[in-house]
Amino acid sequence: MDPSTAANRRKEERTVFDNQVYVVIDTQPEIVGQMIEISATGMAFTFVDMGDAGQRLGGRERLCLDLFAAGQGYYLRRVSARVVSNITLCTDGGLPSLPIRRIGVAFDKPSLTQQIQINALSRSRKATSRPSPPS
Repeated sequence: MDPSTAANRRKEERTVFDNQVYVVIDTQPEIVGQMIEISATGMAFTFVDMGDAGQRLGGRERLCLDLFAAGQGYYLRRVSARVVSNITLCTDGGLPSLPIRRIGVAFDKPSLTQQIQINALSRSRKATSRPSPPS
């Protein structure tokens, strides 16, 4: 996907995170990743694609996610989301090279309670937000 197309697809400004919010994906066994940015309408997260983690995601278009912030008492269960991007990030010669995946999702009709919590999480980081790179 062209980066300008990705940027134009976004409906809201995204807030960039500093690796303190975790995402659990409903695969068996679960995949755990780190949120890197969020807005009122979607988010992006990364995870180390070891073993068959990427295969467990397969061609899934929809995910059910749990979000939690370590040490902050924030926990949001069963957020439905639609996958909008799924890319493998290049590692620049790191030894050993780990395959990192970046997943972009659009929230899929969150409940009112979920939307309030998503908005609060997004606003909680506005002071440290910076423009996010296209996904």
